[in-house]
Amino acid sequence: MSKKLKFLIILITIIVLIGFFGGIRAIRNVIILNKTISKLEENIEKDNYYLKTSMKIKDEISNTEIFYKDGVGKNVTSSGIYTWVDGKNAYMVDEENKKVYTMEISEENSKLLVSNEMFASLIPGYSKNIFERFVMASNLENSIKSEKINDEKCYKISVKEGETTKTVWITKSRAFPIKAEIRFSNGDVFEYEYDLKFFITKLKDVELPDLSEYTFYDYETKEKIENITDTKKG
Repeated sequence: MSKKLKFLIILITIIVLIGFFGGIRAIRNVIILNKTISKLEENIEKDNYYLKTSMKIKDEISNTEIFYKDGVGKNVTSSGIYTWVDGKNAYMVDEENKKVYTMEISEENSKLLVSNEMFASLIPGYSKNIFERFVMASNLENSIKSEKINDEKCYKISVKEGETTKTVWITKSRAFPIKAEIRFSNGDVFEYEYDLKFFITKLKDVELPDLSEYTFYDYETKEKIENITDTKKG
């Protein structure tokens, strides 16, 4: 057998092995994604949740709290100003200064706040079909590993998207996001920590105050709105 033929056989063997193990890796990752997303879908059936997010950029930390109950969402920022959406109306409310900014209902704010799927969007691959998940799982720049966070067994899912690498840690038992990290090519890192709970949000957590004494403004133009006749009362 000539040296060239031996080299060709070895090269083909290596390529076949790489393809084989790459395929096994992709199948394993897709199985994990599907299993995790299946658990997510069970959580999505619940119509009551609370999600606290702590975001750290360099040395600055900010917190947001989302309350969701029966189709009403409320997103409270560190400043105390919150966004409130019920699928028909959307407001930004400043209770301290008694100001309300009316917002147009859009697919974005409705999906983020008036949806029990909001927390699911944190999970890579959630909105993708099975083929797209397989492509994502096959990419060697992406990975799924096992790791413990505070004694909780998690999947560490890392996905390369353009100039950023997004990593999220999800509990294996409940498919809850615990933390996430976004690394940019310029070296910047955004860090997130999550606290997700179900069935603790009460009606008082999502209801509006009496808005009859509030001044209304248009969110886009910031102009004052006169003659508001349909104010909601908490």
